[in-house]
Amino acid sequence: MRGRLRVQAIRVLEANRSRGSRESAFLEPLRVELVSISSVLWQQLQTDASTVHQLSLEQFEELICDRLFAMGFEPKRVGAANARDGGIDIVFWPRAYVPFPFLGAAQVKHHRNLRRKESPATVREFAAAISGHPFNAGVLVSNTSFSADAQWFAHERAKLVRLRGFDDVRRWLLGKFDDDAEWREIPRSIQLCPGMVVNIR
Repeated sequence: MRGRLRVQAIRVLEANRSRGSRESAFLEPLRVELVSISSVLWQQLQTDASTVHQLSLEQFEELICDRLFAMGFEPKRVGAANARDGGIDIVFWPRAYVPFPFLGAAQVKHHRNLRRKESPATVREFAAAISGHPFNAGVLVSNTSFSADAQWFAHERAKLVRLRGFDDVRRWLLGKFDDDAEWREIPRSIQLCPGMVVNIR
């Protein structure tokens, strides 16, 4: 995880007892320290992706930051979970200098009800949020899925917005970032004018 997922837990350590001494009958004071359990959580997520539904919104946002980092981006959370952020939870950009740099924004939606689907209103609000800023791409990430109307709206009315649901997050957990599913918004060919078709992939 390269240190991106910051989830804390308390570990209680028993101080060493010197065996054979008079003090061995007494339990020395316990020492408490704050440690990261990200490696444990990471193992659970890789074994069972549905664990993402048990995360808090803040943990889920941090997980998405981690996956963006693994993709080669530098993610920055805008604020605390559920804070007023103008509809944008994460801002990201390429970590390395690239010939065509861009600025991306992400909104993260986390639900306990696995059957809940994001509606067109969610897509519409996110598209409006990024339109007033110099973003080149927007990613709306949910731990559930999107309704057919939300998918239609993103495809037809919000060209900068990419929808990524639970299946995408599960793929990201496995480190599959170059799957065909990531290219689903990019057409195989584009017609620039009558008779002029450019094959893209």
